[in-house]
Amino acid sequence: MAHTIWITGASGAIGSALARRLSARGCRLALTARDSSRLDHLAASLPGEALVLAGDLTDAATATALLQTAQATLGPITGFAHCVGSTLIRPLHLTGEADLQAIFQLNYFSAFHALKAFVAAALKHKEPASAVLVGTLVAQAGFPNHEAIASAKAAVAALAMSTAATYAEKGIRVNCVHPGLTRSALSARLTGTPEAIERNSKMNPMGVVGEGEDSAALIDLLLSDDARWITAQQIGVDGGQAVVHPLPKA
Repeated sequence: MAHTIWITGASGAIGSALARRLSARGCRLALTARDSSRLDHLAASLPGEALVLAGDLTDAATATALLQTAQATLGPITGFAHCVGSTLIRPLHLTGEADLQAIFQLNYFSAFHALKAFVAAALKHKEPASAVLVGTLVAQAGFPNHEAIASAKAAVAALAMSTAATYAEKGIRVNCVHPGLTRSALSARLTGTPEAIERNSKMNPMGVVGEGEDSAALIDLLLSDDARWITAQQIGVDGGQAVVHPLPKA
């Protein structure tokens, strides 16, 4: 069954890969990010129906208004993927208050506002619904100099868990995926050159730096009816990096 799905952070590596997958299997899409020109370009490249709804989800009223507009145009939104994210690689003692506020606004508060709007709508249309939030590897394993972003994404993970518990009996599923280092404009400092890719690949148990499609494939599954009995899960897409500890090579 094809669904109508709201993708936030749709212009990023994971969000755009997810949009292409979902559109190819017949889903109708509402696409949100702050840059309308990038959204327009993405929507024009998709085979199916896609509604562009640019806006800043750090504002609660905006999140609600965008969801209402999407439903007025496309009908009940039964799937939601929050692919919004940013990063900050800076040790705790050098992280300023403005840095911390910005990281939490973009990563946690945007997730809270958008998920709240989605759940409220799902409770009204009373159809089975699925939400997937995007966390990060660094919220599940300790990496130096990631205190702010790790904390914000850990809050996102907790939001998914608690929301899943609250609304399970209403047929609303909520899961969280945790990508490892993924090639994107956001990670260009770490993935922008072949040398950087090679260096960072060596840190991964599988010797891989991820692509947006890796996480998009899992999110696609979690949004689908095939995952009807999967909720409240925290799932890594990281080559095992959060939990696997290879032995030193001779």
